[in-house]
This record gives sequence, C-alpha cells and structure tokens, in this order.
Amino acid sequence: MICLGLGMGSLQAQVAKTQVHRFNATALGDNGLKLTWEPETYSGNYRIYKRDLIHPNGAWGDPLTTLAGPNKDTLWIDSDLQPGEAMEYLVAKVNTAGAFEAFGFAYAGNQAFRSASDSSWFFGRPERGNILLLIDSSYQVALASEIKELQQSLLARGWFSDILYAGRGESASAVKTRIVNFCDNSPFKPKALYIIGHVPVPYSGYFSSSGDRPPPDGHVEGVGNHTGAWPADAYYGDLKGSYTDDNVTCTTGNQTRHHNIPGDGKFDQSVIAGEVELDMGRVDMYQMDVFSKDDTALTRQYLQRSLNWHKGLTRDDFQNKALIDNNFTGLNLASSGYHNFAALLPLSSTSDKLDYLSSQKSSSFLWSYGCGAGSYTNCNGIGTSAQFAAQKDSFHNAFTMLAGSYFGDWDIKNNLMRSALAAGSLSCFWGGIPKWYVHHMGMGYHIGYGARITQNNVNDYFNGSFNGSWKGVFIALMGDPTLEMSPSPMPGALSVQRSFGINTLRWSASSKPVAGYNVYRVDTVGRTWFQLNQEPLTDLQFEDPMLFDAGTLYAVRSVELIETGSGSFWQVGAAQFGSTRTASSEELSMNAVRVFPQPSTGTISISGLDFALAIDWSLHEVSGRLVDGGHSECPYGATSLQTFAPSGLYVLTVSGNGQRFSQQIVVNRP
Repeated sequence: MICLGLGMGSLQAQVAKTQVHRFNATALGDNGLKLTWEPETYSGNYRIYKRDLIHPNGAWGDPLTTLAGPNKDTLWIDSDLQPGEAMEYLVAKVNTAGAFEAFGFAYAGNQAFRSASDSSWFFGRPERGNILLLIDSSYQVALASEIKELQQSLLARGWFSDILYAGRGESASAVKTRIVNFCDNSPFKPKALYIIGHVPVPYSGYFSSSGDRPPPDGHVEGVGNHTGAWPADAYYGDLKGSYTDDNVTCTTGNQTRHHNIPGDGKFDQSVIAGEVELDMGRVDMYQMDVFSKDDTALTRQYLQRSLNWHKGLTRDDFQNKALIDNNFTGLNLASSGYHNFAALLPLSSTSDKLDYLSSQKSSSFLWSYGCGAGSYTNCNGIGTSAQFAAQKDSFHNAFTMLAGSYFGDWDIKNNLMRSALAAGSLSCFWGGIPKWYVHHMGMGYHIGYGARITQNNVNDYFNGSFNGSWKGVFIALMGDPTLEMSPSPMPGALSVQRSFGINTLRWSASSKPVAGYNVYRVDTVGRTWFQLNQEPLTDLQFEDPMLFDAGTLYAVRSVELIETGSGSFWQVGAAQFGSTRTASSEELSMNAVRVFPQPSTGTISISGLDFALAIDWSLHEVSGRLVDGGHSECPYGATSLQTFAPSGLYVLTVSGNGQRFSQQIVVNRP
C-alpha cells in the first residue's frame, strides 16, 4: 500500500521539480500502453501503480512493478491495457531508505472511449451530463443573446443546461438554498455548476495563527494579516455539508471583508464541510477597472472567446507547449505545473527558462505557470494586473496557473487571477496552494472535473503539504468549468431532408481532417444522445430509415483520435444540429397501412398496401442496426412476414413502387 506523503527529511530539501516524477504515456494499440521518462541518475527505485478512475479514496494498492538497480529502465509497458481502455497511473520515486521522494500521475488511455461490441458502439463520449448555470441577474437582459448562445454551445457538446438567476444583493445562504432545492427536485441532477457574474460571494473560514488553519498563503497576524474568512465558492458545490455561523470571532484581518463574527453571514468552516459534488467554475469580471470596460462588456468578450474555443476555431492559435516561470525555487508551488504539463504535453514541450509575460507576448502556449511573491494585483517576476491589461491583445495562453501571496483571495478589485481571464486566458487557478490535479484533461475531461478532484483531495493525490491548504474552502477555478484541452473542429452546416419515410442528412466537412463523423438523434426531453452509426462515417451524408415525427432533432459531430502526454483517446467535437420538417404528401398517403398484431410473436401482418404488388422489407433495431429483411409478394394489398428477431423494439420499413413506409413494432416472444 502507499501513503501519499513525503518523508520529513526529504521534504525539507525538496523543491517543485524534484517532487515530481514526470512521465509520458504512449498508446500501443494491441500491445498496450508505454510509460516513459527522461534518464536520470537516481539510486532509489521507481514503483508503478495503477487503479480505476472510480476508486476508494487513496486506493492504489500494491505496486505493479518496481524498477531497481543502477541500470534500471526508463520505460515500462502495461501490456494489459486494451484498446478502448483508460486507467490512472502513479510512478513514484522511492529512496533506498524506503521514503517516497517524488510522484507522477496520469490518467492514461489506449484509444480510450471506444466500444465496438455487437450490442453497443461509440467513439468518444457524446453525453457530458447536466449543468446548472448560476447567472448574475443583471445579465438576464444585457447578455440574453450570449446566454442563449452559451446554452446552444453546451448542448452541442453534450451538456443539458438549466438556469438560476441570482441578484447581487442576495445572501449566499439564500442562493445556496435555491441551488440545493433545484438539485434535490430536478429529475436531471446537475453534475456541474457554472457561475457567471458577480453572484453573491460566500465567505468562510477561521484562517488565523489561533484558528483552524493559518491563511493558505501563510500571512498570519503580524505577517500580513490575511486572516479571517476568505471567498468560498466551494460552499455552493458542497450540497450536503453543514456550514455554521455561530462560533468564529476573528477581526484581525487587514480588510473588513475578512472579519468573521457570529451571525454576520460568513461561515465558520475553513475546510470544505462535506464533499464538493459539482464541477465548478466562475467568470466574474466585477470591478476590473484596469481594463477600462465594465463587467458586462468583459463578460461578453469572455463568453465569445470560450465559444470559439469550444467550436474548435481557436485551438490552433496556441502552440502545443507550456512554460513554467518559478520565482519560488525554495518552495514546491510550481510542482502543479511540472506534474500536470507532463501528463498533458510531450515532456520536451515544457520550458522552465522563459519569462512568463514577455514570452506569452512573443509566442503562444497552450499552458503556462507562474509563481512569486505577491499582492492582490501583482506576482513578482510574473506581472501586475495593469501589465496583463496592457498586454490584453497579446497574452497568448489558453490555460494558466498562478501562485503567490494574496491574489488567491480573488474577490477584490483588479485581482490578478481574474485579470488573466480578462486579458485572454480561458481559465486560471491558484496552482500550488494546494497542489492542483487537472491531468485528466489529457484524456478529454473538462477542467471543472479537476477542480472538484482538487477541492476534495486530502490524500488521494499528494496534496503538497503547503500551509495546511488542502481541502480549503477557498479553492476555486476562475473560468468555464466545461473547458476541454483539445476541442475538435465542428462539421459544416447540417441539412435534413425527409422523403418516403427516410430522413437524409447531409453536411460539409470540418475545417481540418478528422477520422470521420458520428450521427445522433438527440432527445432534449429525456436528455439523451443516441448514436446511429456503428463506425465513424467518412461520407458526408447518412440515411435514417426510421419514420419519426416532424421536429426530430439530429446532430452530426466530428470524430478524432487525440494524442496527448497521457496516450490517446477518441473524442467527438461540438455538434451541428438539424431537424425534420413536416411529412411529405407521399408519406401522408400511407396512413391507411396497418401493421398487426402489436406486439408480435414473430409473424407480422400488413394490410392496406395498395401502392405495390411486391415489397422489400427490413427490420432495424432502434439503434439503426439491421436485424432482418427480405422480399414479399402482396397481390391483394396484404402480406404476412416471418421474423426471427428476438424480443425487443424495432422499426419495420416497407418499400415498393417508389414509396416507403416505416413503423415501430414490438416483438414479444413467449
């Protein structure tokens, strides 16, 4: 078994890079998965562990293997990981005394998220779940079109959305009550929460030298006085935890917003009371005056940037590389950068020799990390909020992490982390206080998943041991929680033409080559996606032989095999939608056709076929798979068919004399 902590003797000597064992994963198809790392002189051993993504907390079990000796390998192959599978891996460095010195994590896949069995098939994950949009009510009219477009974008990526509006003057507890009531009573419980605007900010905690924990940045009384209660969005996502406002009295903080006394609406807890259940993120541009635009305009710009990203329009604007600008070489904060970037990008693509701000002006980076001594609006060696604003049109990163004193407390005018969002980043978080884990993005997961993993982490992953900051109520993601790292391009516009019981879908190709396309029927009432094709389609059209009511919603999504530092996985891009029109006159003329009995035991009788003396017929599963069919004579406008299809729901399609008829039937064998 493994305990995810570093020995005290080792901890004092360790800094960010040496606490991380950086490795890449490469998918080998039928030969499994290869883990590789750079050669180094190390007298200890490498221990390799594996577990399912869904697991008991901290359950790594015994190592799969131990690589020992002075000439130990710098690679290991898991020959058991089959195509379609993904697992989480840990490679730990253990010294000769048996103490753990470094950890590396990856959720790695071998063409993951592919199934091709006879009973089911898919490439990628079309459904993401339900998401609750908690939106500042001042945007309800001002950003109405952007909110509508956001919901359409979410649906196109597999998210079904609901909206709650919250006024800036409401109490955080009142907003939380509405969130909990919605989650308890909705038939579609959300798995994510996207906060947009200056929705009331919860405050919680007794961060003090005499409190539950010191402030996460270490500034206790007499050393910066960053004490009391901190912004605590995690409160909104912790649906079952108990938060009180009865006990804490702490007024030593330099700012009155941190003062916490019983009954003031600020909560007592410094640690998340239960478990955060929702994948959360917030976009709040309130009081970002350094950008010379109001919060509505800055929010509109952010929503448009994220929309373009989700459509796959701007992914190629950023080079597949990362930078780390570590101005705290004696601390382990930058380990959040070293670890995550290794799992997301090739090892050679991360540089720790570049300046944070100037490098992202002259070049572009998918990821960046910067840390240094800080204030609310400054990180030494990195930049200030004013500098971010001045570089707004040339701040070239998609995702960034920042760490330093004060600015992790984000609910203040011109905050540095929120400045990163206003300047052009899609997301920002206080990476290193505690350690963050977003490595699952290397397998196509959204960033909010990593935020929740980090918020709930105590010892499931190494937490960094920094100022007791793990599972703190302050841990928060700035940005859209549904962001993925490698969005695939959308297909071109989709048209649906309906004739003689067949819906013909046609679309144009994506803007760059892809493996093919998936076609779905989308049930927005039952909130499900149903894939119609078995293999990705290389043609730009598809015929659905089933007769559905006018208004049936279809979707086409590109299919792409993505390779990252964590192996490979199948991904579907955002959808193009199209729907059927009113039935044609030819279809309406077939209303007299009768199919019976319902259900059938295997014999299907058809009458009213006055349009043909002979027919061709086919029987499809609702999924679209052909199970039976043939040719039948019907000289009197009637015929009987025999099918050996097993019990189930099917669609019978009959065609003859240039006409076609489709109807659902049930086979129920005794």
